[in-house]
Amino acid sequence: MPIYGTIMGLIMGSIFFVATGFPVLPLRDTLLLLLSGCLIIWSAAVYFKAISADDASKIILLFQMTPLMVLLMSYIFLGESISAWQVVGFFLIFASIIGVSDDAHMRGFQLTKTFWLILLVTFMWALSAILVSFTISANSFAEVLSYESWGLGLGGLMLYVFFPQIRNAFNKSIREIRKVILGVMFANEGVFVAGKTMTFFAYSLGPTSLVSVLGGTQVFIGIIYGLILTLFFPHIVKEDISRKMLSRKLVFSLILFCGLILVSVNG
Repeated sequence: MPIYGTIMGLIMGSIFFVATGFPVLPLRDTLLLLLSGCLIIWSAAVYFKAISADDASKIILLFQMTPLMVLLMSYIFLGESISAWQVVGFFLIFASIIGVSDDAHMRGFQLTKTFWLILLVTFMWALSAILVSFTISANSFAEVLSYESWGLGLGGLMLYVFFPQIRNAFNKSIREIRKVILGVMFANEGVFVAGKTMTFFAYSLGPTSLVSVLGGTQVFIGIIYGLILTLFFPHIVKEDISRKMLSRKLVFSLILFCGLILVSVNG
């Protein structure tokens, strides 16, 4: 899957590059954006490993560790301050993530393997966001997208060259996969690029804090998607939709969303 994302990244990066008039960015910005794209595609490899082992709706909740990572890295690398409300929000988010990550099938408290995988993913995503923050103020969001998308391609090429398991799996799938499934996979990557484009555009228009809070609503959307798909397409998606698990996800989602609001408070 990461290699399909690589192909889409190269295509979209080239389209953005042409659409923005062939911009040439400073060397520092170019390197930072290429590294940012590499981190995103490397994290995608870990993400697909995680999503193959757990409910997608639960993984969406775990992804809300990203604002915590960004907050900490902004404090360390950008010198931004952390308010008391943000500290409270930090602990609310962390508590909700730990709560939803407890393996209910194990005796006593034990974090799932998925938690550690998504922790690594969110670390790379947050570092990518910090790198982009160094460049987006001096360049248009479309210029940033073109170079960052090329970074996806570069990172995917490195995965293909240095990881035989990924290379062999891609070579096998491209020979055997049905055209309909191939179309769905590229459509999925297209949706990812579209979402990223709108997020970058939102950052260029309004406060980052507002964008982060609105982005946090995906936890509720993920639960609804998981419920609908499991009910109507169980042969494709089958999540745990028992009353106990749904209640657990909703409660921790509400706590997490409150935490996101507090983390967005600056001052």
